[in-house]
Amino acid sequence: MTTSIIDGHVESAELRRARGGLSVFRTIVFQPHSGPKRTIRNAVVKQNVADELAPGAQGRFYLYTAFDQKGVHGVRTPDGRATYGFATNNQRLFLISAIMALLWMILRFTVDGDIPVLGTLLFILGIVGFIFMGKGEREARTQFDGDADYRAPSAGSPS
Repeated sequence: MTTSIIDGHVESAELRRARGGLSVFRTIVFQPHSGPKRTIRNAVVKQNVADELAPGAQGRFYLYTAFDQKGVHGVRTPDGRATYGFATNNQRLFLISAIMALLWMILRFTVDGDIPVLGTLLFILGIVGFIFMGKGEREARTQFDGDADYRAPSAGSPS
């Protein structure tokens, strides 16, 4: 998993859907204090963080990429608010797929005496995905907590 930080403001945020405590944005366009605009497509964001991503919002934005999932896991605003939330939907999906594959392998073994290769591969993928997504969440939390002393410049201040 990779993490990064953008100091600047949200230029635009086009919401695709919000459901179950998660928001998926078609695009989020950030304008850093220095440098070119940065666009994040198909960002998966926990709802409490998504609420901070309104156009014009200033601060420090904490981004992550894990497997094919990208998103924002934290925001620190000039007025001192710090909001953190990591979207754990893929981690749960990997765990569920590993459990389902294990149940399928047990069923096939008890009925046929065979262990399906596909079931074994899906079980391994589920376990590996679960571990890496958990590691990604820990990295994101460490990044956010490690920056707790950061104070965003107030609006209009040079950075």
